[in-house]
Amino acid sequence: MEFSKDKFLQIIENIKECYFEVDLKGNFTYFNNSLCELTGYSREELFGLNYKNVADEENQKKVFKGFNKVYKTGEPLTDFEYQFKKKNEEKLIGETSVYLKYDSKGNKIGFYGLFRDVTKRRKEEERFKEELEQLVNLKTKELRESEEKYSNLFHHSNDAIFLHDIEGNIVEVNQRALEQFGYTRSELLKLKLFELHPISELEASKKAFEEIYKKGVIKFEISFKRKNGKIFLAEVSSSLFYMGGKQVIQGNIRDITVRVLTEKMLKESEIKYRSMIDHLDLGFYQLNWDGMLLNHNPRFCEILGYNPSENLKSRDVHDFWQRPEERRIYLKKLEEIGFVKNYLVHTKKKNGEKIVIQLNSHIFNGNKKKPRIIQGLISDITEKFELEQKLKESEERYRNLIESVPFSIALINQQGKIIYCNPAIEKLLGYKREELIGNEFKNLPALHPKYTPIMLKRFQKVIKGEVLPPLEIELYKKDGSLIWIRYQSTLLKLGDVVLLQTVINDITEQKKADLLIEEEILKLKELDQIRKDLISRVSHELKTPLVSVCGAAELLLDLYIHQFKDDTKELIEMIEKGGKRLKYLVDNLVDITRIEYKKFKLEKNKYDVNQLIRDCMKEMMYIIKKRELNFELDLLEDLFLEIDKVRIEQVILNLLSNAIKNTPPNGKIFVKSLRKDKHVEISIRDTGIGLIKEEMDKLFTRFGKIERYGNGLEYVDIQGTGLGLYISKEIIDMHEGNIRVESEGRGKGSTFIVKLPI
Repeated sequence: MEFSKDKFLQIIENIKECYFEVDLKGNFTYFNNSLCELTGYSREELFGLNYKNVADEENQKKVFKGFNKVYKTGEPLTDFEYQFKKKNEEKLIGETSVYLKYDSKGNKIGFYGLFRDVTKRRKEEERFKEELEQLVNLKTKELRESEEKYSNLFHHSNDAIFLHDIEGNIVEVNQRALEQFGYTRSELLKLKLFELHPISELEASKKAFEEIYKKGVIKFEISFKRKNGKIFLAEVSSSLFYMGGKQVIQGNIRDITVRVLTEKMLKESEIKYRSMIDHLDLGFYQLNWDGMLLNHNPRFCEILGYNPSENLKSRDVHDFWQRPEERRIYLKKLEEIGFVKNYLVHTKKKNGEKIVIQLNSHIFNGNKKKPRIIQGLISDITEKFELEQKLKESEERYRNLIESVPFSIALINQQGKIIYCNPAIEKLLGYKREELIGNEFKNLPALHPKYTPIMLKRFQKVIKGEVLPPLEIELYKKDGSLIWIRYQSTLLKLGDVVLLQTVINDITEQKKADLLIEEEILKLKELDQIRKDLISRVSHELKTPLVSVCGAAELLLDLYIHQFKDDTKELIEMIEKGGKRLKYLVDNLVDITRIEYKKFKLEKNKYDVNQLIRDCMKEMMYIIKKRELNFELDLLEDLFLEIDKVRIEQVILNLLSNAIKNTPPNGKIFVKSLRKDKHVEISIRDTGIGLIKEEMDKLFTRFGKIERYGNGLEYVDIQGTGLGLYISKEIIDMHEGNIRVESEGRGKGSTFIVKLPI
């Protein structure tokens, strides 16, 4: 029904004429936009306004008398005129049609009708009346001044008037004719009347002359041509009379271009309206009270299984009802309130197939004296109806389910009252269901007072459609003990009713466990902090003496090596190597500490990465030759990037060192750089021991050292802390790049790839 009502309200709102409804006291109860536009009042101002507010005393009496007559006789009043004031006090003359309005029981409840602004027309008519009065006055003076009187009427007419003889020679014209055709008086008097028609109308003009001779008076439509060549359609009233003993024809010519255009637009509007009805997705119909179809659209036929082009007019709709006697119940309801909305009818199609349709209809053009017509829309809702039936069955299954589930469920209406709770809630809280149902949840003794504001705020949000995470609160059991519960609430629609479904789980034991876990986590955090502080303190404390040890060993070897015996020299070299290894470990620990405390900073500058790689290779060349490895370099030209030179050098040296340590004698190491989109990739590939998946997963983790032993793996250098690759990854991440490793498995070598943005 909503669709149908909206459609026809839309038609009323879009007509140019003003539609209104008033109660028996003359207060406006409904109107369309046209009335607001005409009167200058807004909808809010006009609604409830009395007719006395827009009419003077004389017109108030006139309106009361007219409407009172309609009330007493029940007969509509048409072409009823009165004067009223617009909001800006401008006076208008309106022509209205008034009908008595009844309720469903036949009681008189008000009036309705259409209102048209005829001010302009009435002014023209008044002017015409004045002219007519002048004509009458002239007629009364005709004995004295007949020629002067006729001339005055002739020249002041709103229509173009031509006087011509029976040969078509124009003998006189009025001022309006000069304005309408664009000629001077002397130019027109030289023409014959047929010269004012386009060539296509000459035959019609000839026939008009013949008709005048036969009938003396004729009225017809024909096209004329102005001096500028523009064609217009006119309505001509011609009459034959005698003037001075000669036959003369007077032709009154009225331009009807606007009228014809208006009629054409109205016809097009009717065609569009019919087209709209024919293209509706819903079935449209009109029928009389007895059930005979008067009109329908193609969709109506389709729904009932007929060909869309088939004409079902005059068919009895009782044939479509599965139980025709039920139509009496439908008509009774329709008669009571004047419309039905979403009315379900079990009907049948042409082939006998049973379907369910939804009916929205209202009484159209119905009153006590005119036949009542039922107009409305239908839609096939068979599938929806069957789904609703299944939904009802599903709801019953849902009830059985929640009655048996082990967790507590309650349903709360939009006013906050508990309307249902399952048996599990009795076991949880110790209250009987009868003690809970019917009470507002905020007033329950089970609810801890400190949670009441939170629960009320949450309730309001969920009712508005917000989806909230579970809430953990404390509840009192009937015996006074406190329990922890997890509370989850969601909206649930049962039929047309929206409810709040709450699911409650007892988490008391879990809460106790969580508290223990939190305590343990806190202890672990404290231990972790102690570890960080210890590493930081020890690494910084070790760094100072190590610099002295390493520096002293290097100085002895550089300046006094020739003074030492071989065994002393070997001991100093061991001190130097051990010091360097220990310094490397301390440096890594310092870096780890900086990373953990987020104090690891970069100092970026534009630098040639290729040159950096070559410098690293030179530094490692001694070890490469010592381990008898082959080396290949394939680098781009002029590869300048914004980097922290020291840190990227640290990464490259670490990757080269790993490749050297894990590659057997006569093995190969390949270093390559290439551009990919907006990045540069640096790859270091070796033909060494290779990696398995578990090792690759562990590789970039802190202390993720991999130790491999066995026959054939004697060449592998297992020394290291497992921090190098972890720090390398952090350095590359801070450069907004990434580092990864690829390997096909044990004995198939490895490739480390560093990706840096250009």
